[in-house]
Amino acid sequence: MQFINRHFQTNGFIEVKLDQVTLDYLWNIIKKGLKQKVSHKSNLAGNISKSYLLVDENNSFYKKICEPLINIYRQNNNNGFDPTITNTVMPNNVPLILNDLWVNYQYQSEFNPYHDHGGVYSFAIWMKIPYDSAEQTLLPQFKGIEVSQRKAGKFEFEFLDTLGEIKVLSYDLSPNYEGSMVFFPSKLRHCVYPFYGSDEPRVSIAGNIWFNPAFIAANSTKKGFA
Repeated sequence: MQFINRHFQTNGFIEVKLDQVTLDYLWNIIKKGLKQKVSHKSNLAGNISKSYLLVDENNSFYKKICEPLINIYRQNNNNGFDPTITNTVMPNNVPLILNDLWVNYQYQSEFNPYHDHGGVYSFAIWMKIPYDSAEQTLLPQFKGIEVSQRKAGKFEFEFLDTLGEIKVLSYDLSPNYEGSMVFFPSKLRHCVYPFYGSDEPRVSIAGNIWFNPAFIAANSTKKGFA
């Protein structure tokens, strides 16, 4: 008997550990963002205390980190095509820009419900995690709950399998994940559960990468655009 084991094509995501020079740069723009205090809360699903816009100075983070990750993603997912928004078909030569960048300060009992983002690609970077998810599962309020259902402190992706069933991929966050980044299609749903027992905030950076609207406007009448 001869057989071929076939797999459906699906899009994944990328996890990367950022170097210290990049992390120092991010902490520096966070410091500046906290001085400017341009709130981003009204644009988010998050039930959190503080969210402020950041400025990627000279596009340095985009050029150093995001552009290589875009290329890696294109090489390894979806036959080289971008995930798209609102079913818009875009040629691969449309430039991308980091259009949204912000920092979140999440305190105990606060959370980000399941949501997706606008744009083509998005990312989350864990800058400070003041708890260990494994220890969170041992808190007395979770006694009697199935261990796999104890979600406190976790970051989670949600997706459909090939049978249409909802599946999740969880990150059991702890200080070991500080400096880690996940890079994913913007429409991939995700959430962050509340944590407890610490007065320190969980600090994370998030961003959205979009097709460059100026390029699209200038070239919209040319062949190849929907």
